[in-house]
Amino acid sequence: MSGFTLAQRIKELPPYLFADIDKKKAALRAQGKDLIDLGIGDPDLPTPEHIVAAMQKAAAEPRYHRYPSYEGMKDFREAAVGWYQRRFGVSLDAATECCALIGSKEGIAHFPVAFVDPGDVVLVPDPGYPVYATWTRFVGGEVHYMPLRRDNGFLPDLAAIPADVAKRAKMMWINYPNNPTAALATKDFYARVVEFAKKNNIIVASDVAYSEVFFEGEPPISFLETPGAKEVGIEFQSLSKTYNMTGWRIGFAVGNAQLVQGLGKVKTNTDSGAFEAVQAAAVAALSSSQEPVEKMRAIYKERREVLCGGLQKAGFDVLVPKATFYVLVVNPKGLTSADFVSRLLDAGVVSTPATGFGACGEGYVRLTLCADKARLAEAAERVQRARV
Repeated sequence: MSGFTLAQRIKELPPYLFADIDKKKAALRAQGKDLIDLGIGDPDLPTPEHIVAAMQKAAAEPRYHRYPSYEGMKDFREAAVGWYQRRFGVSLDAATECCALIGSKEGIAHFPVAFVDPGDVVLVPDPGYPVYATWTRFVGGEVHYMPLRRDNGFLPDLAAIPADVAKRAKMMWINYPNNPTAALATKDFYARVVEFAKKNNIIVASDVAYSEVFFEGEPPISFLETPGAKEVGIEFQSLSKTYNMTGWRIGFAVGNAQLVQGLGKVKTNTDSGAFEAVQAAAVAALSSSQEPVEKMRAIYKERREVLCGGLQKAGFDVLVPKATFYVLVVNPKGLTSADFVSRLLDAGVVSTPATGFGACGEGYVRLTLCADKARLAEAAERVQRARV
């Protein structure tokens, strides 16, 4: 029997950037080398106890053992829109402007299926979360990258988007607080996005997975707070980073009813909804005291001081984050991002080349704060040795 042929959409995926890194990690670990893994944005802190207890109780109830509703439990959707009202001052209809997701990644991936036709242009940040571009291509859309530059606060220059591209564009992805740059959006920027979207009849899809991981000043804002935003936009929120629930796979989408319901039509033909015991635990997370979230932020802030302080003391150019748990470090002179990652790995620190998020990530590597202070201090020392 002859070999099987991959679909063209899979063949056209960019090469797996981390394949060589993973091989090297495996080889080093096989040699007994101690690696401090700061490459993946996966919280090492546990899910708060009251959320775990809510899940344990719900999991024992037979009513949650059957198929869940496609759009999400009424209690969950009401808890989600109630949280949005308290946090952002945004009023939403739980019945028509909110749907449950099996983690925000699932919703982000499926959203283009609902609205992007072959040949449609989708505006994607560079660097940015790879799923935005991957699923655009999966549905036959054309990706137009919007460069994010340090000298522009890692905000896309909307005026630089060619008029013919804007005319053909169906959708724009924005993500603030941003992965991997940790940049924040401003009210003025969001107002310009609304104006641009209305002028060009573009859907705005906002990814706010890191909205609750911030360290000083005013909390990050929601795109939906902007006047007119709900006329053009949808926002994807996740419980993964806010409540240390990455493995639980629960999130939600809110915003324009037509956009939310379009996503819902894809989901009814794709999955059978999120496990309702997890949704019950999510209700407890969203509706109860947010003190555990405040404690989490305090822990990350201490970690930020350790890692960034250690790197700066060693003479590195570090982009100290005001939000997210990501830290960009500028490559030492003469090294590419891939070179720097390889050198760090030799020193026992796993990092991510920012080029994994787009060509404009060249010049940086990304580290995370997902390790305790002692390991981060050791990582900073190892990074310094890697520079020599």
